[in-house]
This record gives sequence, structure tokens and C-alpha cells, in this order.
Amino acid sequence: MKCAFCDGESVTHGGEHLWDDWINSEIPKKLYHAKKRLTLTSTPIQFATKGLKEKVPAVCTKCNNGWMSALTAKIKGRYSATVLNGAPFSLGPEDAVILAAFTLMKAVAKNYYYGRDDPFFTRAACERLRNSLAIPHFVKMWAAAYQGASRYAFHSNFHIVSTSEPGPLYGMEFFSYTYILGNLVLQLLAPRRKDILDRGKPLITLVPNARWQSTAIQFWPEAGQALSWPPAKYFGDSTIEHFIYRFGVPVTVRL
Repeated sequence: MKCAFCDGESVTHGGEHLWDDWINSEIPKKLYHAKKRLTLTSTPIQFATKGLKEKVPAVCTKCNNGWMSALTAKIKGRYSATVLNGAPFSLGPEDAVILAAFTLMKAVAKNYYYGRDDPFFTRAACERLRNSLAIPHFVKMWAAAYQGASRYAFHSNFHIVSTSEPGPLYGMEFFSYTYILGNLVLQLLAPRRKDILDRGKPLITLVPNARWQSTAIQFWPEAGQALSWPPAKYFGDSTIEHFIYRFGVPVTVRL
């Protein structure tokens, strides 16, 4: 299988950490309960693990040890206190680029492996991310905060939403990816046309219901001004699932 980001061959074992290895040296050394799907449509299996070990063999060694490692190091340096302790931060334009590139990198790697028959993001978009950390103009991202019964949560989930009902969304599909890293919650939304022959047509944007404004800060597209995290409200164990799947319920459509 080709690397998700270049023409090299992806590794057959190991690969990109879903949650980067530096976290294992910071969290308690104990057994954690985890869930994993062997395929995109299979029932999750539950298992116990020491630390965060899951990797996806979707990238080549050069990418994994090169630009991806450098991007991860920037995230660790800037946001480790937030991930581990919920420390507040101010997000300026340059930091927004780094956080957005990291979120897209994780989304692409997981989608490319589990959705390999039809990766959502084009090869050109993935290569632009690798070469210059460029984010497609149609992608939106939000940052939220988690405080649950456990000190940390780690979650990597993507799903694709579409409708067969007549209306403005007919023929569109939306890729939603939620990445929870300790206390930091990141979410990405991207649209595309279902039919490959229609993908030159204008795209439709979804706008979340206003009730989410107190719990999620939109940081991409970058608006040229500093943002403050955390938002006014946190997600807990009983509410985080609603956020993960919020684009499966009615939202505002913007043409």
C-alpha cells in the first residue's frame, strides 16, 4: 500500500501512532480499557492495554520519522500541559496552523488505513499537507475540552454523514473526525460530492447548531485573531458522544 502522504510504500507493521508515544511516558503505568475496530464496519472489540500502543500502517518510514515527527514535537512542546493537565492556552494564527495540520494529519492517517478503498482526502491535498502544512480551504476545525470520571480520555473516530433525502444536501457527504487527547478535544469537518464526476461542483458547508458555541471554539479556518482555550463549558462522559456525532443530527446548511 502507498503511503498516505507520498509515493513511498507504507510500512507493513507499526506505523503512525494514533496517540503519540511521548504521552506514554507521562500517564500512569497501568492497565487501560480500550476499544478497537479491526475494520471500519466491524463491531468494536474491547481489550486491556498498558499505555497507548495503537498504530496504523498507513505511512512510510520517511514521512513518519520526518515531517510528521517534527509536527508532533511542536504539538508536544506547545500543548503537553493542556493534554495532561487542562492548562489554558491562547491560540494565535501560527499556532492555529500547527494545530490544524496536526488534526488533519491524524484524520488522514486513520481514514487512509480504514477507508483505503475510497480515501476521503485527495492525494493532492495530502501531498500539500506534507510539503507545506497546507489545509484545504473547505475544512473546518474546532477545539473543545474534556473532563470526565477518568483523568484522561483518548479517542480517534471518523464517520461519514450523508442523506438520500431530496434537498440541498443531496449528493453531498461529510467527513467528521474527532480526536481526544487527554483533556483536549479536536474535531474536523470536511465536505465532498459523493459522485466523483461531480467533484468539480461548488461545495456546501455545514454550520453547527448555535447551542455548541459555548462548548467548542472554531479555530480553522484561521480568523487572524487570538483565541482562548478552554471554552466556557466542558464535555463529560455523558455528553462527549453527542459532540462526536453532532453532524448526524440536523444542522444549518450554507451554500
